[in-house]
Amino acid sequence: MSWLLDLGDLLGKLRFYNIVQEYEQGLYYRRGVAIERRVKLNRSELEEIASEKKAVIRGSGGYKAFLPFRRPKIQDGYRSSKLTGFPINSKRYRKDKILRPGFYFHLPIIEHIVTDTAQEKVLNVGVISIPTTDEEPHSKVVMLSCNIRYELKDIYRAYTAVDEYEDSLKDHTLSILAKYSRGKRYDDWKLPDTIEELEKKVLDELRKIVTEKWGLKIHDVYITDHAASTAQRHVYEGHPVIMHSVSNNDSNEKT
Repeated sequence: MSWLLDLGDLLGKLRFYNIVQEYEQGLYYRRGVAIERRVKLNRSELEEIASEKKAVIRGSGGYKAFLPFRRPKIQDGYRSSKLTGFPINSKRYRKDKILRPGFYFHLPIIEHIVTDTAQEKVLNVGVISIPTTDEEPHSKVVMLSCNIRYELKDIYRAYTAVDEYEDSLKDHTLSILAKYSRGKRYDDWKLPDTIEELEKKVLDELRKIVTEKWGLKIHDVYITDHAASTAQRHVYEGHPVIMHSVSNNDSNEKT
């Protein structure tokens, strides 16, 4: 019966339609290239276009001005229908690479549609250990963890400007976090102002690149935890580096 499973997989790949949900954005690929498709307008946009069309007709002399063989001058942003002569709003036929919610047909194999959620996400970027500038024997390592609240605004840039945008966002955030965390004493980490200033600097730095180039909107950065820790690095020949980080709670060391 394996051939039935193979047939089911084949039919799944040959699906000729896709649906972009209200909470998603999509891209329409043809032979590996994202192409523009006509924008699917919602009801309020269609009503607005219809209202503007009536205003243009009135401004051009009314419906009688569009009798057969007449082509009155119309305002910019409109063209005359070849069939009726009435003005057509260019908004009605505009195209974009980012697919709006709706039902889309496509040719199997040659074309396909990818979708991704445009909902807000809270991303845990992981943990990083930062050495303090305290001199021996009081030197310590501070372990930081961070979350980011963000959302996808431009799926085309997120899929073409950066590889695996969520993983890249994690790595980039940790790099910025490390950059602005260096050069502090352990007592500095006890001050709320230190944490707030670090969050702001990381947020501002992320927005410079991520928002403009990657198509992601960064809403906020949160330092969720900071604690003294000890770090042990073990290196074995033929194996990757393994790091163990152990948090210290006052005088009791957890292992």
